Amino acid sequence: MNVRENIALRDYTTFKIGGTARYFIEATSEQDVIDATAFAREKSVPYFILGGGSNTLVSDDGFAGLIILILLKGIIREDTSDGKNVLLTVSAGEDWDKFVAHTVENDLWGLENLSGIPGTVGAAPVQNIGAYGTEAKETIESVRIYDPEIQAVRDMRNVECEFGYRTSVWKRAHEYMSVILSVTFRLSCRAKPNLAYKDIALYFERENIVHPSLIHIREAVLEIRAGKFPDMRAVGTAGSFWKNPTVSVTVLHELESRFPGLPSFSVSDSQVKLSLAWILDRICGLKGHAHGRASLYEHQPLVLIAFPGCTSFEIESLAAHVSKIVHDKTGVMIEREVFFLRQ
Repeated sequence: MNVRENIALRDYTTFKIGGTARYFIEATSEQDVIDATAFAREKSVPYFILGGGSNTLVSDDGFAGLIILILLKGIIREDTSDGKNVLLTVSAGEDWDKFVAHTVENDLWGLENLSGIPGTVGAAPVQNIGAYGTEAKETIESVRIYDPEIQAVRDMRNVECEFGYRTSVWKRAHEYMSVILSVTFRLSCRAKPNLAYKDIALYFERENIVHPSLIHIREAVLEIRAGKFPDMRAVGTAGSFWKNPTVSVTVLHELESRFPGLPSFSVSDSQVKLSLAWILDRICGLKGHAHGRASLYEHQPLVLIAFPGCTSFEIESLAAHVSKIVHDKTGVMIEREVFFLRQ
């Protein structure tokens, strides 16, 4: 195990922001993960698990603990006895979108609506990533972890992961969190297109495609995302910075009386999810709003972008400013998707 010191974390996140990590380990095997967590305990420092760095903002002051960069690779296929499904066990360090492309190329249904999402497979359960009417939890069979509390590798069933809207048991983890080693997905060999999301339905209506294939759906999602999200090669970003807020039906009715046309999506009989992008644009007038070298993206105000030289302080200042305006105008508190890693 090679322990490096004082490594610049801006080179390992899509925001391209952040100070240095006191310690840094690249884990290419399960044993590396086990040794890395033991090293953190030996040094009495916290550790943080990093994959593609696409959902993390690192403080300008850096991180005084250990970064464990997950680089485990491999995909194992198991066909079910009924021939209807396939189980794919995917190492945590695999690139998420390349994995989705792999499922499409092999005619496996379930993840095509999640095309184009940056990051690694190991991050998918943590965030319960979702897009265009699909969430990762719908296809996750189990998650293989290393649990440092009991110093053992074990499998967690879907129900144990406590999945929710952009959350899981790992989002509420304690200091010495379990480390995801691989994820097993149950995918269908039979066509199960999910075309309910408005943008996707409109795309196929425009293209006059009645029965889209897996490739059609992936291409549609990639095109739709390209119109909403910036090129990560050009600017720093973590994608959607905030979650869509969930409120009671009573609050929705009050907001609709003040802001006709406010889009909402049913969560339960008593709760709905609001379109934060619509609120930021139509109610708050914040689309494209800038603070120093940080800005809300002009095509999708849920996305916060960092121009060259931007600092975590500028990102934090803009995020706090936006949250205050939303609350002042609507009474709604908004919650971040992006994790702020600091000392």
